[in-house]
Amino acid sequence: MAARYALQQFTFHNSVTGAEECIIQGAQRDSVTSQAVLQTPASFWSSAPLSAVSGQIHGRLAQYLAAYPNT
Repeated sequence: MAARYALQQFTFHNSVTGAEECIIQGAQRDSVTSQAVLQTPASFWSSAPLSAVSGQIHGRLAQYLAAYPNT
């Protein structure tokens, strides 16, 4: 398992469950089992958490993702 972090917010159609899923920027997913990563790999290029310090994401979003990484 390798953690991957979403580079942007996006919605995709999960072909396994048939549901639409929304992934927020910075959300963490497992690169082996997550349908979000398997179906839209280009959206998860980052293997390091996105940082508020570098300006990738807002500070409040960084705090939220620290508490709820799999949002």
